[in-house]
This record gives sequence, C-alpha cells and structure tokens, in this order.
Amino acid sequence: MQFNIDTRRTKDDVRDKPHVIKSGDYGPLSFKSKVSKKAGSIMTIASTNVVTIPPTMTIKGAIDTMTKYRFRRLPVVDAGTNRLIGIIGSSDIIEFLGGGDKAKLLLKKHNGNFLASINDSVREIMATDVITVDMSASIEDALSLILNSRIGGVVIVDDENRVKGIVTERDFVFLLAEKVTGKKVEDYMTRNVITVTPGTRLGDACKIMVRNSFRRLPVVSVGFLEGILTTRMIINFLGKNEIFEKIKNNSIEDVLNIRVSEIMSKNVPTVTKDKDLGDVARIMEETGFGTVCVVEDGKLIGILTERDIVRALAE
Repeated sequence: MQFNIDTRRTKDDVRDKPHVIKSGDYGPLSFKSKVSKKAGSIMTIASTNVVTIPPTMTIKGAIDTMTKYRFRRLPVVDAGTNRLIGIIGSSDIIEFLGGGDKAKLLLKKHNGNFLASINDSVREIMATDVITVDMSASIEDALSLILNSRIGGVVIVDDENRVKGIVTERDFVFLLAEKVTGKKVEDYMTRNVITVTPGTRLGDACKIMVRNSFRRLPVVSVGFLEGILTTRMIINFLGKNEIFEKIKNNSIEDVLNIRVSEIMSKNVPTVTKDKDLGDVARIMEETGFGTVCVVEDGKLIGILTERDIVRALAE
C-alpha cells in the first residue's frame, strides 16, 4: 500500500514539497540470538513511513524537512515516477559547510554567499550512488551492507526502484533494547575520543566531522564532559529562522564563526564502562541519541555509538 500525504497535489506542488510514503504492516519481529537470514525479514525492522523529496527542492527546504520529521537522511525521487535517483543526509549538509567537494557549490559557484547557496537545489550536493536492498532482502543482508560500507542506513526499493522503506543502524540497535547481551561497554567503546570545546567554531567542528566521517563530537572542558554536538543538532540549528539574525552580509563566515556552545546539547546520555549493551540500546531508544558518552568521575573516557552496537550484534 502506498499513499501521498496530500492526494490533491499539483505538478507545481510536487516540485517543492516532501512526499511521505507508507508501506504495509509486516508484523513484529521476534528477536532471538542471531540475526535473521529469512528472505524478506528486513521489512520487519525497517521504517516504512519514508519522507522523500524531489531533486528540485532547495537545500534549505531539505534542511527544514529534516528538522520537521527528525530524519538524518532523505531519499530523492523523480517527481513523476517516484523512482529513487539520490539521497541527501545530514553529513552532506555538514560537508557542504565544512569543506570537501560539496563545499565547492558554496565557495565557487556562489562565492561564499550562504543564502544563495542554501537556495540552490539538492541535486547539487545529493549522493547519487545510493546503496539499496530489495524488499526480499534478509536482515542479515542489510546488516552486512551497513557494516561493509560505513553508511548509516540503506534504502529499500521494489523491482521498479521505488522507495518502500529505510533501515538504519538505529533499527538494529532497537533489537537489543532491554535485552541482556553479556557484552560490556568497555569492550566496544572508542577510548581515544576526538573532542571539541564549547568555544570551538562551528566551521572547525564541521571540518573535524567531515575529515573523520563523524556524526557527533563530545564537548569537553579540561577533560570534563560539557555536552555533545551532532549533525542533527547542526541541521536543527540551520532549520531555525533565528540563524538568519546572525548573518550580516550573507557570508558563510557568519555561520561558521558561531560557537559550538550555541548549538550543543548539555543533556548527554552517559554510562559507565561496565554497562551491558542491552542497557545502552534501551537508553538510546528512550533518549533518541545515537551515542552515549562513557564517563568516570565526570571525565570522558570513551564513547559508544550505534555502529559499535551494530558491530557487536553482527558477531
């Protein structure tokens, strides 16, 4: 089953508005000790309420859509056929701001004019090499793709390449929520953590994220945890109209000079290194955070991400 949010949309509407599709209910998954190899089992954990956008939508429109629906990635589809042609994620927006090939749009085409850049179309920075799986794929198939490609999620399509769902690292994490795994945080956490301070410029934080393919950065002061900065927080900040009050000359520098302390969250989920991964999965599910910080006497000693838990699930 598939339907549009607004069945009365005109051709002009289609060019600029997000499109929500919904697949049928495939029933609950009974989680056991191993990832399912059954054909089609991927649909038991996939998100089937998918927001798609046309390639003509502006980058600002994509940012607003991500903010509204709280999604990190949006499939880009042909407005006429609904076939998948690309994807844009929060990391693409961060690269657009923080350097790399996607920043060429901002720096070269628009000479650093931030407002002109974000009003260009998403086709300018979207990824076209989208990793997909068929609806007949198993959970194991999708898990293998995510782990081997370092992407955060895969798009599920039918035999005509139309979007039917998305499965992300978070969907796999939720399989472990409230389950005793016997696996401890200290065995999977990252110990040598790259961090920023509250006074770090947004531009510098974005460069760190792009350079290291990070989606989050703990914020510390003299070793003590102060907060966390994520790509979603940056997207939400850009999606708020008050950012335009900080822009004096339409220059990207006005945006990049904003301090991390203005965007970060001080409410950071924390755990101790002896916690079971099932407890961490429950915390992630309840808080909506894809990372927990591991602390000892208030000091940061490591982080554990959704990917770390997915890696443990695959063992």
